Amino acid sequence: MQQIIETQRLLLRPFADSDAAQNAEKINDYEIAKNLARVPYPYHLEDAIAFLAWLKTVDARSCFRVITLKGEPQNLLGAISVEWSEDKQNADLGYWLVKEHWGKGLMSEAAIAMVAESFQNGGIEKIISCFFKENPASGKVLARAGFEVTGSCSVFSKAQGAEIPATTVALTRARWLETHI
Repeated sequence: MQQIIETQRLLLRPFADSDAAQNAEKINDYEIAKNLARVPYPYHLEDAIAFLAWLKTVDARSCFRVITLKGEPQNLLGAISVEWSEDKQNADLGYWLVKEHWGKGLMSEAAIAMVAESFQNGGIEKIISCFFKENPASGKVLARAGFEVTGSCSVFSKAQGAEIPATTVALTRARWLETHI
């Protein structure tokens, strides 16, 4: 996969160890964390350091990127990932964005670019994701990226400390190619 993925307004760049403090500060917002499965709240610098260490162990088909504006590559606005699962033989799309940039289309732009990179250069054949039913904006991001609803489930949210009703979605490389030729 490309080191830096560029869109009209964004750079999706690899995480650096120097991102730990910013990552901890910006994701430490309950309104963000409550919509994510694996992120605790509160989120501490130690959590960010552990996350960055864990990134060094993930499968090479996985792609974790910081989201920044093109003119501000050191200002972390969020993150996006396509995480490969050997057991499931697919990848899972996840993301978050700071609140002040919600509703501007940035996450859709990042998701579309990450999906394209994963299918074109990442050797990925299927990407899945889910969104909490109480977060329909995330469902809109996934729909704009081409995902289709496949069912319902519940997902444990560390920040909420509970199982949360969710909608599952999927996109195959074959379907993506049909719409991007």
